[in-house]
Amino acid sequence: MSIDDRMLMDLANQLGLGGKQSKNTSNMISQTAENFSGKSDDQLLQEILKLKQVLKKDRKAFDKQMDMIKSLKPMMTPEQRKKLESLLKLLEE
Repeated sequence: MSIDDRMLMDLANQLGLGGKQSKNTSNMISQTAENFSGKSDDQLLQEILKLKQVLKKDRKAFDKQMDMIKSLKPMMTPEQRKKLESLLKLLEE
């Protein structure tokens, strides 16, 4: 799945991270994606588990983020959808 700057800004707006700082948010998301690109599945899993604890502190924001993540499914390949389902299951536990 290819994600361009416009898609990143749209996603940031959906998460309430838009406005004047949307370009900064887009850059932050791009940098985060680059940081994760070289990690193994096990390393990514550990990062996700850490992130899960932070996200669940604000249940309303967490639910909004989960809905946004689920909205990405139509843009994914079947293999990507399968991985996303596993990730969602892990986050929702």
